[in-house]
Amino acid sequence: MYQVLDVRLLKIPGTVEELAPLAREYGFDGLDVPEAILGDEKKADSAQAAMKENGLKWGLLPTPVDFFDETIDEKKFEEALEIQKRWAQLGEKIGVKYAYNHIWPSSSREFDENFEWHVKRLEKLQEVFVNHGIQYGFEFLGPKELRVRHPHPFVHTISGVLSIADAAGGKTGFLFDTYHWYCGNGRLDDLYFAAQNCHRMVNFHLNDGVAGKSRDEQEDQVRAMPMTTGIIDAARIYQLFEKNGYEGPVMCEPMVPSTDRFAVQDVEKSMAEVKDAFNRCSGIISTGRR
Repeated sequence: MYQVLDVRLLKIPGTVEELAPLAREYGFDGLDVPEAILGDEKKADSAQAAMKENGLKWGLLPTPVDFFDETIDEKKFEEALEIQKRWAQLGEKIGVKYAYNHIWPSSSREFDENFEWHVKRLEKLQEVFVNHGIQYGFEFLGPKELRVRHPHPFVHTISGVLSIADAAGGKTGFLFDTYHWYCGNGRLDDLYFAAQNCHRMVNFHLNDGVAGKSRDEQEDQVRAMPMTTGIIDAARIYQLFEKNGYEGPVMCEPMVPSTDRFAVQDVEKSMAEVKDAFNRCSGIISTGRR
């Protein structure tokens, strides 16, 4: 797998041209794709040149909307799909290989209706990514607050999101997030199922739970840096996926309060902190610049 500094999610400021040399110095393998370059070929070419010069790979291609949000009606979906086609075309040109969307674990619709609604949307969406050589995947969401937000429960496991993918032809994979796995059930059989299906995995998120809260009390947008609170053994999961041959991107996704700190502190200090988190998970002791 390759370690991506997801500056968009982490709220670390800077352009690709500014961040790429530092990312290389601190030992990262890639950066996320900024939305700002996807509407401008000149910006995309400049960013790709900086990535190539520093030997970095791209992380995930953004999506213009949450395609599986119930508030996105058919008109908005079709409009966003056209934007996604342009972004995927440009993403293919600069070498982006992965994209994803999360699937909400509760709905205003009953399960059967909601399942079919997801399949129909996925059939249209995955065609865009397949046509441009981009592997697309679904992220399952685990926190209880999301599972009970709407009256009807929906999928919140790897097998659940893959059932939608398979119903649409099996061309879509999954994203594994240590926090969502822990909050959803934390079952080892699900973890090992993911490890045995690494060829369908498009991304891997590392994080930790909040100390002093039970599994059901954990909030979706409040998390800790991986291997800091002792709630989630992200190192075990990282090394299991590595052993099973996962080759895609891996990112730290701590959310608040870490991201609030990264938004205002020195960029290099943030990079060092994120790299230390990767090292804790991979089992590497040494830290700092290469």
